[in-house]
Amino acid sequence: MIQRLPYTLAFAGADGGKNANYLLRWVNPTGEKGPWSETATATIGA
Repeated sequence: MIQRLPYTLAFAGADGGKNANYLLRWVNPTGEKGPWSETATATIGA
């Protein structure tokens, strides 16, 4: 579980130009999960 923001992902060079799709949701300290976000799409840089 990611606990700090901002969070950075590293991709392999061969993934440049591909799309990455992200869905996020909050989880509170007791483990209760919130709703999923809308899908966010980003192109991986070269």
